Amino acid sequence: MAIYKTIPYMYSNLNWKDLQEMLREGNLVVILPTGATEPHGPHCPLGTDTIISLEACLRAAQRLHARGYKAFVLPPLSYSVTEVSRNFPGRISITQKTDAAIISEICTSLINQGISRICLFNHHLEPGHVEAVRGAVEEVEGKTGVKIAFVDIARRKYVVRLTEAFQKAETHADRHETSVVLAVDPLLVNEERRKGLKYLPINLVHKMYYEHLDEFKAMGMTEAYCGDPASASAKEGEEILKVLSDFIVEDIEDMFEKAHIDKPEKGC
Repeated sequence: MAIYKTIPYMYSNLNWKDLQEMLREGNLVVILPTGATEPHGPHCPLGTDTIISLEACLRAAQRLHARGYKAFVLPPLSYSVTEVSRNFPGRISITQKTDAAIISEICTSLINQGISRICLFNHHLEPGHVEAVRGAVEEVEGKTGVKIAFVDIARRKYVVRLTEAFQKAETHADRHETSVVLAVDPLLVNEERRKGLKYLPINLVHKMYYEHLDEFKAMGMTEAYCGDPASASAKEGEEILKVLSDFIVEDIEDMFEKAHIDKPEKGC
């Protein structure tokens, strides 16, 4: 329930009067973090993807506020397609159709009340979920004519700016993800287990798209992790969060520019 405490820039902490005033003033943008609830190795929490998405979005919102935008983070989506982890306890999976429908209906509901600047940020890279988000964005844009900003970190333009571990597609409870969770809250990581994990050089993109494997154990991930989480650090996690929040800030500013809306003055 921590996200409902006095954390700045949370949409759910606003009241309707303040929101109404922001809609009149302009420069309002909302950010939707999407993740998953599924096993992330024997050391990271089930909510790893959502934790990363939410933290990146909150940091981006803080930076956007400093630039004069009214940026607020929507309650994160923690349920999505999570079939590759099906042979481990803890996952909560929904169908791709439901996944896409939830995202589409959230965006449509916002647009219908006048909130037309929406950014999606996703850190759960299971193909079915990524397809669901892309499909939802396409549906909403086709139905409403409103352009949605989707920070799709599976795209090459983002991948090349992230860590070597991410570029190797060793991206599940690996050095990249574990470092970010350590930066957010080290108490969420089981350090004794993390330090004892062996390096597993498993390229998830190759396993899923070229070998057509759709389950972690079949990929060689017998403990639901790959890569080198033992080498993770909070320092690297902070660096990763800076880059992830850069993506969000850049794409939102680009969205305003394409809509021919002047950038607000800092501090407004």
